[in-house]
Amino acid sequence: MNQDYLELAERIGARICRDAVWRRGRCNWTADFLDGNSIVHGALGPDLYDGSSGIALFLWRLAASTGERIFRVTAEAALGQALDRLPVHGCGLYSGGLGILYAAAEIRQDYDQETLLRQAAPDREKLDLIDGSAGAIAALLHLYAHSPCTELLDAAIVHGDLLLTEACRSAHGWSWRTISAARNLTGFSHGASGIAWALLELYSATGELRFRDAALEAFRYERHWFNPIEQNWPDFRDQHTTYPVYWCHGAAGIALCRLRAWQILRDETLLAEARVALHKVADSSSSLRNFSLCHGQSGNGDVLIYASQLLEEESWLRPAEKIAQEGFECFEQRRVPWPCGLPDANETPDLMLGLAGIGYFYLRLADAAATPSVLLPVRQMG
Repeated sequence: MNQDYLELAERIGARICRDAVWRRGRCNWTADFLDGNSIVHGALGPDLYDGSSGIALFLWRLAASTGERIFRVTAEAALGQALDRLPVHGCGLYSGGLGILYAAAEIRQDYDQETLLRQAAPDREKLDLIDGSAGAIAALLHLYAHSPCTELLDAAIVHGDLLLTEACRSAHGWSWRTISAARNLTGFSHGASGIAWALLELYSATGELRFRDAALEAFRYERHWFNPIEQNWPDFRDQHTTYPVYWCHGAAGIALCRLRAWQILRDETLLAEARVALHKVADSSSSLRNFSLCHGQSGNGDVLIYASQLLEEESWLRPAEKIAQEGFECFEQRRVPWPCGLPDANETPDLMLGLAGIGYFYLRLADAAATPSVLLPVRQMG
């Protein structure tokens, strides 16, 4: 375990605990967030992405690594706050109720199955990893691996078949309409990669070839749009096409997806695509403007850590450690605010945009084997 990285994660965790607002054995935080086109300040919601359950998960992992009681107590109180808000709208892993129950299962090693199955109800308007069926599959299969129950697997299959039904099938492959965009998206959070990953996990759990074949069609769609000059995949959210290097959109998330896909299928084309994406991530991370997990340097560093684990290649750790050192020198050492994922806003405490995610990245660097990634919550590494 790297003690320097652990101590930095511990200092971030201590700040988060200091800023918690307590009432009757529960705690939450206030922070800036986007309301339409305006930044406002208010209490956090319960979700995994930018709410109390995501912070709870980080603090729980930190408690396990440090033995510090304050992290464990605050994590339990934050999770209790999130669970008190159930049911919530949506089945997505990061924005919906299943993400809260995923955090509860990780922290408490238990969850309410009846509540979980209610939260897993599909919505034809929500298909992606953040908000919809792809995320639901990930959460359901993760819980199924720890506590085999045919109802969980059956619910995941329902979401998988919905994704097959809703696929836009073209000569270039399969894609999905998820959020408003010039074309159906590539990429992990709202695009074809995230859906393909969920379908491959479902294939791995069930052996049903229709899910594998659909995932391969999604990869074919992304392969069609790959730009060899940019060595990257396009982001179609705006009329002007860009080529970002994020977990949510672009090379980082696509690298993560291809690595896991190669692990499942052992297809060398997928591994070659993963390596192209990883080189783009390693070369571009220092140009990112923030340190968040979702679309910043921590997320890219986490992808590089995952690559070093899965491929057993230490070379991918070096750019991740460079990111970590830059963060320490630019922000921690100078005692200035960490740049979080919400532009023109203050530091936020949450997982995917804020301090909890930055702390999680340093915790992963300290001991990746003991700290599973929250960017690809796979059922197993082996």
